[in-house]
Amino acid sequence: MDMPKMVGMLNGLFSLIKYGLSNCDGGFGAGRGCTEGDYSSAAGRLTLSISYSEANDDAQAEAVVSKLSTLLTSGRLSDSTKDIIKNAYKEMLPDSDAALRMAQQLILTSPEFHSTNTVKMSGESRGEPELPQPSGSPYKAI
Repeated sequence: MDMPKMVGMLNGLFSLIKYGLSNCDGGFGAGRGCTEGDYSSAAGRLTLSISYSEANDDAQAEAVVSKLSTLLTSGRLSDSTKDIIKNAYKEMLPDSDAALRMAQQLILTSPEFHSTNTVKMSGESRGEPELPQPSGSPYKAI
């Protein structure tokens, strides 16, 4: 998969979360109506809903991220990624619908969503790759 296809896939998934199955922002559908959270003109939509309790934002964020981690990454979401998503979720409260959409979008951008194995962060920077040695042979680029 090349970069344009990857960006197109993420645009389509983000659109599915925000607008339902429509063509808004590069979505996969044909429906119109690009108001975030308004699915009335979409051909379909994601139906996960989690009730919001004002009692404890931390517990709410933990429950939502844990459930999304299970559904979208089979529970492989790392602790550091969970913390980032929980903080973003809490910033969007008390609008729990917008907070849920934000959490879903952040999980879609995580490495755990795009792999089928456990991601292990080493904390180390990658080394510079070695440049290939020129062959000295003439070539013609087409």
